[in-house]
Amino acid sequence: MVFSEVRNEVILFACNDWGLGHVARSIPILGQLVTQGNQIYFAGNDKQVKIVKEYHSEIHFLSLNGSDFNFSGSGNWTKEMLRNGLRMRSNIQKDNQAVIVWKNTLGITLVISDHRYGLYSREVPSIFITHQLTLPVKGLQQIANLWHKLQLKKFSAIWVLDNENHRYAGKLSQTKHNFNLSYLGIQSRFHSDKSSEEGYVLAVVSGPYPYDEQFFYQVVEFAKKQIIQIKCVCTEVYTSLDIPSNLELINQLSWKEMDELFYHCDTILSRSGYTTVMDVARLGKKAIYIPTPGQLEQEYLFELHG
Repeated sequence: MVFSEVRNEVILFACNDWGLGHVARSIPILGQLVTQGNQIYFAGNDKQVKIVKEYHSEIHFLSLNGSDFNFSGSGNWTKEMLRNGLRMRSNIQKDNQAVIVWKNTLGITLVISDHRYGLYSREVPSIFITHQLTLPVKGLQQIANLWHKLQLKKFSAIWVLDNENHRYAGKLSQTKHNFNLSYLGIQSRFHSDKSSEEGYVLAVVSGPYPYDEQFFYQVVEFAKKQIIQIKCVCTEVYTSLDIPSNLELINQLSWKEMDELFYHCDTILSRSGYTTVMDVARLGKKAIYIPTPGQLEQEYLFELHG
């Protein structure tokens, strides 16, 4: 099923909630689906729903609990994911049960999942959105790629967030497996014609706790070595005894208000998540990437774009 041909469907749409990048990159996709005359039910946790409502108040919203993972901050992501393995299995089952209920009660004719493995139906077409057809793992970790492949086979089609001939995700968006693929190109809520430069660095604190807090303190240390103005967007309030005068902390703005900071900054300082890579490409900004320790995808994208 090709993206541009999805019309007059009743769509159930949900995103992975391990970070806010998945919901951010879904904003333009949801907008295009609305333009094409589809009726959309967006399912998510309170934070996801609040963000999507800022951009698309015309769609319907459903409550869907998230992953509720706990991370130690050790940087050993193999152990991090193993310790959350039972939660992942349970969440996949809960998501699938929710799809069955909503399909029957709401008349869902199409399910779209942004990297949410349990969000599919055996009775109606189900689409998986990802930039990772192949996970950046090595050695014994290759078992994760086998598991990933088995999950993708449950879906009718896969929409890949990349260009087929100019890959921002590099080897991640390539595969030897015979999936029903369609490339969407890069997706960003930003518009390149609004971009300008006002001479400041925009630092974006993101990711699951405690990795987000670790990054905040890296931003503080970075600012101490600079004279340029730095604006730091963080959804949580972190404490530090020594905030340099050139660092402005911002945590009370809506997402649309924060969008203006992205449009007018000179450089974006952030984790090397793929959503940020797409946003940087769309805006034409300079970027300073600091990958989450041990997060192989971000380390790979850092090597590719950093």
